Amino acid sequence: MAPEICVEVWSPSNTPEELEMKRRLYFDKGALEFWVCNEQGEISFFGHQGSLSQSRLCPGFPAEINGGA
Repeated sequence: MAPEICVEVWSPSNTPEELEMKRRLYFDKGALEFWVCNEQGEISFFGHQGSLSQSRLCPGFPAEINGGA
């Protein structure tokens, strides 16, 4: 069983196909949302039907994370 929200951090070694496979696996195991954070700190949100403009479970969560360095 997967948590409600599953998050992956994109790295140079990931391929789009790998992330799509993980997304399908998480949803098959019961996840409600899948988030991907890229190297620039931008977050993409996905539900069972596809891309979301924001998280439905955490609507106030930012679509970008600033490292603050």
